[in-house]
Amino acid sequence: MIVNIVMLILILLVPIWIIKYYNFIITKTIGTIGTAYLFGILLSVGLFIAGEFDLNLMPDTDIGEISGILAISIAIPLLLFSANLVEAKKLSKTVLKSFTSLVLSAIIVTSITFFIYGKTIGFGAELSGMAIGLYTGGTPNLNAIGNIFSLDATTIGVANISDMLIGAIFYLFLLVLSKPLLSKILKPSSESTYINEDSNILNNEDLSNDKFSFNKELGFRLLLSFGIAVFGALLGVTIWIMFGAENGKMNDFLVPVMMVTVTILGITFSINKKVRRTKGMNTLGQYFILMFSFALASSIDFTKLEDIFGEILLLYGIITLGVFVLHIIISKLMDIDVDCTIVTLTAGVYGPAFVPAITRQIKNDSLTIPGLIVGSIGYAIGTFIGVGLGFLFLLF
Repeated sequence: MIVNIVMLILILLVPIWIIKYYNFIITKTIGTIGTAYLFGILLSVGLFIAGEFDLNLMPDTDIGEISGILAISIAIPLLLFSANLVEAKKLSKTVLKSFTSLVLSAIIVTSITFFIYGKTIGFGAELSGMAIGLYTGGTPNLNAIGNIFSLDATTIGVANISDMLIGAIFYLFLLVLSKPLLSKILKPSSESTYINEDSNILNNEDLSNDKFSFNKELGFRLLLSFGIAVFGALLGVTIWIMFGAENGKMNDFLVPVMMVTVTILGITFSINKKVRRTKGMNTLGQYFILMFSFALASSIDFTKLEDIFGEILLLYGIITLGVFVLHIIISKLMDIDVDCTIVTLTAGVYGPAFVPAITRQIKNDSLTIPGLIVGSIGYAIGTFIGVGLGFLFLLF
């Protein structure tokens, strides 16, 4: 009982520490989510070693898994509340074509990779669906899809770790080498603007911790997000009961329906200006993403890790490289310039958080707002595309 209580306290407090010290050397090096996974893995390793010495300090695995599911269910609506999807109509044709190129690249490459290699590994269909969500929207989509398919914490955790390892190397490439290399293939940036009229969209991924304050309005948004998660859970239970409460466990219906519900309602409420413009939702959403990451990493079963880590790392490595190459080829055929190609790739593969650093590096600030907008679109559509294709892959 004491161990479970301590574990729950850590799940609640570690994300606060990470956000508060986001300028710490570790978080600056591997990011806030990477730091949460690192701490969770270190804790999991410590508990595993303690077990080898007959010290029973292992908490109930349900603590980490239930906390993680609840956290991601609350985080997704909070992140989507800030998604200003109506701004998409202001984007130029070049940006829309480039983002469409990325989505098509993710679908085509992942599908080919699944039929050649993914079919041969455990949970290959589900992991491939997760990859499509990841490369069109980002990490929240990957985790939502993993939970919709009811994958265990170890498999989802390894998928995240694989993405972080590959993503860190690839992002460094995007920052340092992508512009000089791709400038030899794609035409230079020629548009004075990539957006047709002024946009008031903000960088919703900027934590702004120094200015963060919890207020009544933000509290209502948190309650709304929690209420959506509860509604989704109840809807899942209702569907389970309607199917006779015999085929499968309740959780097999509760979690998938809840994830789909929080995504749909998160997008729906983002249409409301008052909801969308509430300050601090991004920081609060990030807190729950970090809670999910830490809880998930601390629940990893290291006895299963050796069998799946190499397979998942290879799968995601192939897809990452393939998406990049096909996106460049399509951009060349569609006569899309180098800067727009790089930014839409970043927005889809990594999410809006990484766009400003890329636009500063390539010296094209006019693509910052378009990048944030297509990143928001990716958040909204990535889960649905990934789930749809994941179920299709399962047929094979």
